Amino acid sequence: GSRGGQVVLPWLWREFGCALPPAVVINGGCAQSQVPDQGWQHWPDDAITVMLMGGQDYFKGKLTADQYMQEAMASVPTANSTTAIIYVNQMSHSPSRSLLLPLLRLLVRAAMEWKAGCTPSHVFALALEVLRVGGWSGRFACKRGAGDTWEETSFGTGGGRHSVTKVPARRR
Repeated sequence: GSRGGQVVLPWLWREFGCALPPAVVINGGCAQSQVPDQGWQHWPDDAITVMLMGGQDYFKGKLTADQYMQEAMASVPTANSTTAIIYVNQMSHSPSRSLLLPLLRLLVRAAMEWKAGCTPSHVFALALEVLRVGGWSGRFACKRGAGDTWEETSFGTGGGRHSVTKVPARRR
């Protein structure tokens, strides 16, 4: 959740590094550049992280959806290859039950498959279908391995766009 992703998870990463289990982060607090400060970011290269971020979340501030996604992607270390972001246009700071209930199990399953050494593409595809059927729209971004390349897909209204994006990490 909110402070958990913003403060607690970075602290746990600093203290325990890759020994932590995978994380599903609601609100994407660990990917914010300004909170609490740059010295606080201790994202391990091999952390497994699935973020659910909202287009109506006050964490987004005045950023556009593109800017908010770019900021989140830039927070992930270049060497990391196990991070995904689901950005839901209609999601506020506290996700509704109708959004979280069908989605959370899939996000946990995806993180656990990554931990087991499997690429969870099929689980993410199922999650995007659940979102689309539920009337949600937004974007999905997933690291394509180590480096600065992210695979992005839109879902819901105007969905189906697929692209590959390079986003230089703020931390190498």
